[in-house]
Amino acid sequence: MSAPASQGLPELLTAKEVAAYLKLHEVTVVSFARKGKLPGFKVGREWRFRAEDVQAWMEAREKHRQWVERFNALADRLGEAIRAAGYGPDDVERLIKEVRAEERASSRA
Repeated sequence: MSAPASQGLPELLTAKEVAAYLKLHEVTVVSFARKGKLPGFKVGREWRFRAEDVQAWMEAREKHRQWVERFNALADRLGEAIRAAGYGPDDVERLIKEVRAEERASSRA
């Protein structure tokens, strides 16, 4: 086998090794790979995963989670400001339509 990859993992991992590393069931790992959610490839009937791809996949999921948290916090703050200004859900939808119409009109001019 090749030189060890980062984090002490071998360069190529089996589905069982990835499952243990990610603390998932092996069936879940294979299902993710089949669906293209987790980067991997088949060697005959067995799945193989590059350690660096698994690490990058984990980092991307963490960045996505952080982005979702920031988005939700912003949405909460925006909702609070809208309610504090005395607007309700129907007003928000109407205001968005008005702003979009104004933007279209100004871009045509």
